[in-house]
Amino acid sequence: MTDLMPLLLKIQDAWAAPDQPRTVLEAAGEAFAEAVGHRLYTVTRMLAGGREVERIHSTNPEVYPVGGRKPILPNAYTQQVRQEMKPFLARTPAGFAPLFPDHQTITGLGLGCVMNLPVVFGGAVLGTVNLLDREGAYDERHVEPAMLIARQILPVLLERDA
Repeated sequence: MTDLMPLLLKIQDAWAAPDQPRTVLEAAGEAFAEAVGHRLYTVTRMLAGGREVERIHSTNPEVYPVGGRKPILPNAYTQQVRQEMKPFLARTPAGFAPLFPDHQTITGLGLGCVMNLPVVFGGAVLGTVNLLDREGAYDERHVEPAMLIARQILPVLLERDA
């Protein structure tokens, strides 16, 4: 695996840039690409009321546009990521299709592996980093380094007007 320290420091350096949240989210995207890889990288923010999320970053804005919103559905994914505040990993479409209403869109893009990483502060999930790649691209050894990178975007999610 890649040495994460330079990647983490590069994201932290991006915190000082004036063009936010773009600079931090792009630096994190570069770190994810180098450390674990991705074909699609999105970030969602929890909206007030906790019933919906809004996409604040996407590497495929044609299909998954910034500003797009999704309801939070009561299912095993929500329980694990939103309530237990633990990452979700599905190595194949069978692992996420029953939980994701947009599973056909995901597989239609040639994506078959999903890693969703909660960003937590003060006992609450503020948002998630969502990494997708070809089927089987991720396994359990990718979760910890990806979580270390995901935590670096916390300032973006704390800034409510970002």
